[in-house]
Amino acid sequence: MQAAQFIERTKDVEAWRKHARALRRSAQILWQEFERSLLFAVQVGSSKGTEPNLDEALETFETTKLLYGLALETALKAWIIEHKPREIEIKVTMDGKGEAKQAELKSIGVPSSQGHNLLSLAEVAGLFTSTFASTLTTDSDRDAMRNICRDLGEVVVWRGRYPVPLASFEPLQLNPNVPAKALAHYLRDWLDPVLDALLKGK
Repeated sequence: MQAAQFIERTKDVEAWRKHARALRRSAQILWQEFERSLLFAVQVGSSKGTEPNLDEALETFETTKLLYGLALETALKAWIIEHKPREIEIKVTMDGKGEAKQAELKSIGVPSSQGHNLLSLAEVAGLFTSTFASTLTTDSDRDAMRNICRDLGEVVVWRGRYPVPLASFEPLQLNPNVPAKALAHYLRDWLDPVLDALLKGK
């Protein structure tokens, strides 16, 4: 992609939204497969009088979370591009004629090295402020969404892609007051309304 086209495409909010919607649709389809495999495992275990083997369902769920995490990341970046354009940094190299020769995206809200940090992106977007008060109505909603951002951020960085991270690190710190179900079968109770709010537009 040439520099001028890259710059225009980077600022195209609807292109970011379209991509986020596509990721979300794929996540929704995979969520249905997760539910099917979970139900099947429980039924088989019940018919045999044994504990259900949930490995396949959990593997599918982790990949579903990867797609939801990518959808959330892209939707947050679309919001930042539209509502906080000063948070975008593009490095442009010019040729001798003053034409853009090369362009590189340095940051959308956060440095590109932290581009998968969903909690940081959410904070830059103002997700936990009055801007989204009709979506995250209570402190417990905001706490749950913070945990979801932390968890999905880790899924996007490594858990949804590799058996181990690229380097060791301290374990993920989640708010213990948030029910575990917020990161499991009730995940979409918080995530879907947030995505709806972020993806409003054309």
